[in-house]
Parts: sequence; structure tokens; C-alpha cells
Amino acid sequence: MTQSTKPSAGSGAAAAPRSCWRCGGEAGEAWLCPACGTIQPPPDTVDEFACLGFPRHLQLDATLVAERFHERSRQIHPDFFQTKSDRERVLSLEASSRLNRAYRVLRDPIERIQALIRLETGERETTAKAPSDLVEEVFELQETLERARGHREEGVVREQLRKEQERWQQRLARVDDELRELSARWDRAVDRGDEKAKREVVSALRDRLSGRQYLVNTIEDVTMTLEGRSDAKDRRH
Repeated sequence: MTQSTKPSAGSGAAAAPRSCWRCGGEAGEAWLCPACGTIQPPPDTVDEFACLGFPRHLQLDATLVAERFHERSRQIHPDFFQTKSDRERVLSLEASSRLNRAYRVLRDPIERIQALIRLETGERETTAKAPSDLVEEVFELQETLERARGHREEGVVREQLRKEQERWQQRLARVDDELRELSARWDRAVDRGDEKAKREVVSALRDRLSGRQYLVNTIEDVTMTLEGRSDAKDRRH
């Protein structure tokens, strides 16, 4: 898949003109002033995707993401500003922090989806919610976990929990497949400029991600119970 090399704020709105704080030249959204090379304050309009020069696509090449990160790190890393002015050193730290966060988000497909949902909806967190088709199984698993924690029928229950662990891991793998498919649909909608399709995909991504978080928490509960961890408890809500 061809990746864009243009920095993008992702929202489609034109950014307000920015002037270099040192020479007064047009700085735009560049890390360094094109005229004098002075480091600039990170613009508020730049999100995690634009920070590394990507559009708001979910299917990003991991190698290219790393290349962009290292390329920009070489421009703004605080080690290169130790002999500069106080302001330049502070700006370098701020820019480096923004860049590191962007890299952490974009290199992980799930973090990437969470960032997109936040940018598109304003929601800061994804709440874990049991998928509607698993309600009965959730109650049955809860009973099994309580029996295991109470050390009742220990051998039988542990074997049952191991099977449940495998089943829930398989469900998680299916959800991840669905998220990959939705990510591809999102990118196509972005490329077409199809706002209706984008809203539909974001809604579906949010639902799948909520269910995924529930599955992850459930698998962790089962794993900790099987390990006999004293801090094992219900984290699914």
C-alpha cells in the first residue's frame, strides 16, 4: 500500500499560518523553520498521524512508521540542542515527547484505532463491554471462576478453565480479524472522501474495540486464576 509523505493534520481544515519565532519567516507545520532551521513549537493541530506525516489511515506499514520516527528524531532530539538557547532546549523536549507518543500509537494497530476513535468522536477511553452474543457464556464463566477461586472441584475446574481460556483467545483472534477488515474499509472511505461510510466504520470500530477490551480482560482473569494469583479479580467491567 502506498503511503503519503505529506504531513497532514487529518481534519481537513487549513491550519492557521505560523511564523518562525526567531526569523519571522513562514514556518507552517514544520518541525524546523524552512528559512533559518530553528526548532518550532509543536502545532496544536498536529495529531499522532500528522506528527509522523501520515494521513488518518489505519493500515500503515510498520517499517515506514519506524523510518519516519527515526528521521524526525534526528531533527529534534534533545541531544542535538544541548548547546542551544533555553527556549530551543525546551521546544526540543516538547517536540520529542510528542514524536515519541505518536510513534508509540502508530506502531501498534490497536493503539492506532483508539487514537482514531478519539480524534473522530472526542471519546477519550474505550469502555469494555461484553459482546451481546456472549452474555450467557459470560455468566457461566463467572460461576466457573468463582468455583476455582474457592478451590472447589479443583482438578475438574482447572481443566474447564484451560478450555475456556483457549476458546476466548480464539474469539479474540476473530475480533482482531474483524478490526483489520474494518481498518481497510476505513482507509478506502478516507480515500473516497465518503463521510457517511467513515461514520459507519468508526461506529463499528468502537463496538468491536469495546468487545475486544472485554475479551482481553476476561482472558487475563482466567489466566491469573489458573496461576493462583492472589490478586486475581474480575476486571471485565
